[in-house]
Amino acid sequence: MNRMLRFGVRATASVIMMSAHAFAAEPVPAPKPLAGQTVTGKATASPLPKPKPGQTPDADNSPAKKSASCDLSGVDFESIPPVRGEFSGDAGCGIESPVRLTGIRRESSTVVLKGSVTVSCQFAKTLSQWLQDDVLPVAEKHFDGGIKSIATGPGYQCRRRNNQPDGKLSEHALGKAVDISGFSMHEGASVSVETDWGKDTPQGRFLKDIHESACARFTTVLSPEGDEFHKSHLHVDIGCHGKSCTYLICQ
Repeated sequence: MNRMLRFGVRATASVIMMSAHAFAAEPVPAPKPLAGQTVTGKATASPLPKPKPGQTPDADNSPAKKSASCDLSGVDFESIPPVRGEFSGDAGCGIESPVRLTGIRRESSTVVLKGSVTVSCQFAKTLSQWLQDDVLPVAEKHFDGGIKSIATGPGYQCRRRNNQPDGKLSEHALGKAVDISGFSMHEGASVSVETDWGKDTPQGRFLKDIHESACARFTTVLSPEGDEFHKSHLHVDIGCHGKSCTYLICQ
């Protein structure tokens, strides 16, 4: 009886050891990444801020998430992810709801924006309305066929005003400004802000007219007459001037 009991104990112990060995030897699957994450590769977006104690990270706040849809009429554009950037230690650069503009439509034709302008949705509305309602009709008065394309800067640039190291943050750094250097017309004529400004020609009169209309739309309009930094282009923006943001600059 004792012999049988000892045999039973040894057999039971062997079974337990074999089961434990089999469990330990079974491979453990690698943890799967959360939705939207990748295991390999370097991140291209700015890192998310660390959540506060007790706060759960919100995937919807990811810099890679596209901005909310921007309602623009008669414009070729795409909404793009929020823009982040720093300049000389300033954290003010960036656009929460940026869009990339590529064309302005009028009736059956499209005016191409050569610079593929990246700006805020807010500024895009003001810019597109000015181009559609003021600039394009004025061009048709001075030139047969109107505008074919517009030469612009990129819009968004994380920099200080006039690229000066000690200046205030430029409206370009907030996606609220664009520079326009020239126009190409369907009839073959071209307009250069740098060479045609102030001349008594169709090009010069066209520039004078759109400059006047811009001053009724934007808070800042700077022409070659403004200063040495704007000899080659028209600068327009919707920046806030003065405590009440009602002060206008038209040069």
